Amino acid sequence: MVAKNIELEDKHKGQRCFLLGSGPSIKQENLKVLKNEIVFALNNFYVHPDFQEIMSGDVEKYYMTAPIHLPQTEQEWKDWFEDMEQYIPKHTKILFGLNTYKNNTRYILNKYELFNNHQVNWYYTGINTGEYYSFNKKDIKMTNMIWNANTISIYALISAIYMGFDEIYLLGIDHNYVCNQGNQWRFYKEGLHQKNEISRTMKGKSYNQHTFAATGKIFKQYQMLLEKNKIYNCSNTSLLDIFEYANLEKILKKSVN
Repeated sequence: MVAKNIELEDKHKGQRCFLLGSGPSIKQENLKVLKNEIVFALNNFYVHPDFQEIMSGDVEKYYMTAPIHLPQTEQEWKDWFEDMEQYIPKHTKILFGLNTYKNNTRYILNKYELFNNHQVNWYYTGINTGEYYSFNKKDIKMTNMIWNANTISIYALISAIYMGFDEIYLLGIDHNYVCNQGNQWRFYKEGLHQKNEISRTMKGKSYNQHTFAATGKIFKQYQMLLEKNKIYNCSNTSLLDIFEYANLEKILKKSVN
């Protein structure tokens, strides 16, 4: 399945793109201005009030989800994908993630006949980038197994780098969970697949301890991806300080001039 991704390699060389996460900082931005920009909308972003306008325009648009996992049930994932399918325009190119989880996204989509009328590519995760890992470029090549990651933004960056984008801009990728209450983690209150997610996942364990440990691993991956790539963070309230800050309005004005 991932062999098909060869069609994506360096497809956008010399271009720029914008990755759209669900962090609360994105509420401060006018995203309608991205109508004519290449964007990657991530995970549950289809619930954004301006989603349809952002995904219109005459440039390519991408939608990307991470591999699915427990504790969500098959029914919860089915409901989420069914809802998502209604909103994603047919011209959008979709990247779905897979891992070793038995009832994965492909299983759900095939069983319930979802996204049959969309353009779908798959990526496969499984490489551990733990303490003794040394970066190898083939590990972020989309025709191979790629890194395991704890956040969709890593997978989106890997995809954008593989596609050859010269400049990559992040919006709504905040990593400020420890600073906010659960209902303030994202620009929306709760996704169909995110009901009681903390209590179900942590089962009485320390959420902050888990988050700090996971964030350290994620930031290490960000640092490795930053090498030789131009990646900028456009969210000024984000805790993601690996990347240089860039103001969205100034970027867009500069491109016009």
